[in-house]
This record gives sequence, structure tokens and C-alpha cells, in this order.
Amino acid sequence: MKRFFLTILLAITLFAPLGAKEGTGWRFIFADLDQHPEILVGFCPSYVMLGAGYDFNPSSSSSELQVLVGGGYMQRRLWQDPVDGSTIHPSVKSEVNDEAVTYDFAEVDFQLRFVQGFFDDMLTLQAGANLRYETNMDNLFVGKNSSYGMFHTLDYYLGKNYSGAVYPDLAGNHQFLGTSFDLEFQFNMMDDNIVYNQGVTVNLFASYAPRALNSALDGFADYYTLQLNAVGAVTLYELKSAGQTWLSIVLIDRFNVSWTDGSAVPVYAQESVSLGRRVRGYSKFSYNTQLTMVNNLDIRFAGPGLGLNWLRPRINVFFDIGYGAGSYFNTQKGASCEYTNGNFNLLMSTGAQFTITVADMIDLGYEIAYIIGNGSKLQDPGNRFVGAFTFFLDF
Repeated sequence: MKRFFLTILLAITLFAPLGAKEGTGWRFIFADLDQHPEILVGFCPSYVMLGAGYDFNPSSSSSELQVLVGGGYMQRRLWQDPVDGSTIHPSVKSEVNDEAVTYDFAEVDFQLRFVQGFFDDMLTLQAGANLRYETNMDNLFVGKNSSYGMFHTLDYYLGKNYSGAVYPDLAGNHQFLGTSFDLEFQFNMMDDNIVYNQGVTVNLFASYAPRALNSALDGFADYYTLQLNAVGAVTLYELKSAGQTWLSIVLIDRFNVSWTDGSAVPVYAQESVSLGRRVRGYSKFSYNTQLTMVNNLDIRFAGPGLGLNWLRPRINVFFDIGYGAGSYFNTQKGASCEYTNGNFNLLMSTGAQFTITVADMIDLGYEIAYIIGNGSKLQDPGNRFVGAFTFFLDF
């Protein structure tokens, strides 16, 4: 409990500038936050991306130049054999760290973006260039046992002088330096705050990372990704008195479809589109095929702020369904699941998240998910009910 309140205090410190009144052109930007699951059970942020934006036309539609810098130390756990790409299926929980590719990495990012708004920012067009450096290394607790088994070295999982067959950014000395270019179009008619959501948003996103700019070190990449993300929300009920909201019930539906392909899709690009990440209750980096389609349906109950408008208890009841098809990244292996016809994955889950919401940006709490069908959370084999700490409602 002490750790929980310390985390809230840290979040307040981080997000306090967001409540300040903006100047005529400059503004502070909080872009991203992540954590290492073995450090304070993931409740201590170990990565942050911050920056600033300058709006050349702050009185109407935005014309903003953004500069963002990020850095931190995190962990990944991968679920494909690094040589042939076959899915790793531990039979019991204690085998996870013996079989899944588990390692730490330090990351530094630099991003330059330009955002142009239209019709009072109802429509926005964003273009950006992203520079990323990663050095991948052994886990902090290599050689030690956990409830998931013993942690091993990165060379234990990959072998010496790994070719990068399935994980190209881990080739050779496990260092990667690369550049990607993004283009995003957004239509936004969402009225959004910590207790109230009404409207719709639609995002079209494209990213490209050519081999020529992603092979300076041993790790390499060559890929593109196309994504559509649509969100619709309606506030079903709001109990207010004396200008305060004591209870609200919001229905939110999110639909995402993505296609990612290339001769060398790196790990960081696999994470953001993997079916296992987007369908709650499953493992990151699992069921990660070229095509994914996911629908997340939420009913969100927000309670009283206890005098603090930026701090709310929240219960989020969800039902997720996801579909994956095509080949697994960097392999010729098609999507398969034992309860399908052999050429696609179908994942479903339901459950609830019990959180404290800070500034409508992070949700600190616990998630309980029930896995429907014959899919599995590879990190907890055989379990239908799976639990995890949650830091974001970021779909």
C-alpha cells in the first residue's frame, strides 16, 4: 500500500505542469511512460518521454512543432523461437523464464513532429521523424529464480552471434540504431474529460522504416505499418450536485485494425500491433501476425473525486475480441490456433479493471481478466482467470 501511494505522489509531480495555463505558443508535452515489471512490481516508472511544442498559430487551428526526448530501462518477454519462429508454449508457469526470451533493454528516443490542424483542430495532420537507440542486455535478475522459473542470459536464449532471423534488432551484439517516419491523420469530435466522454475519434496512421536507415549497428529493421483506430463514446448517466460529479457511467467502444509487414520487423514494432497486447488478459508479443483486428468494449464507472477533480476511483468492465491472420513476423508461418481452421487466431476475454485515475492520463490499479475460448496467456499457462497490475487505459 505504501508503494501505491508513493506512485500516486510521483504521478502528481509528473503531471502537475499539465494543469498550468498555456502560454501564447509554448506548451509542455507528456508523451509516454513505461515500467520494468521486476522493479516494484511495475509500479515504478522506468521510462518517460517528455517534450515541448511551439504553436505558430495558437489563436485558431494548430500549426505546432514538437520536440520529444525519451529514455529509460525496461524488460521484454518474447514468445517465438528466435531461430524458426515457432510459438513457445510453456506447459507450466515455472518454465516461462526457461523458454520465453526474457531480457532487459535501455532505450533512448528523439522525435521531431509537425502538427497542422484544420477547422479548429477537428481535423489534424501530423508528420514526424523518430530516432531510436536500444541496447539489449541480460535481465537484472539473471541466474535467480522467480515464480516463473530462472532468468537466463540473452545469449542463452539466442546463442552466440545471433543472426536476427526472427528478432532482427537483437542480431549480433544486440544493439540497434534506427530511424522511422510517421504520418497520422485524425478526425476528432470527442468531448473528453475524466468523468465524461461523448463523441467519436478516428485515426489513420502510417509508419515506414527503411533498411538503409536502420542498419548502422548489428541490429537492423526494414518494415512498414498501417493502422486505423476508431473510438466512439457515450455518457449513459451522470450524477451531479453543487458542480461536482459523484458518479458517471460511460460506454466506450474502440476498433483497431493494423497491417504490418517487411523483410525485418523489429521487436518494438511487433509490440504495438500484437494481438496479445490489444486483447486484455493475454501476453504481450503473442499472436503477433501481419493482420490484426480488435474491438474493445468498455463500460466505465467513475466515482467521486473526494475534493480533487484530477483524482478518481474507476471501475472499467470490458469485453474484447480480436482476430489475427497472415504470417507471423519475419517467418513464413501462418497464424494458427488449435480451435480454428488453422489460418487465423481468434482471441476473446472479459473482465474488470479497478483503478485510481490520475489526471485522466494514467490508471493505477489491478486488472482481472477471464480468457474465453482456447487461447491462452502464455505467461500463465492453463489459467482462465489472470490478474495484472495496470498503469494505463491506453487503447
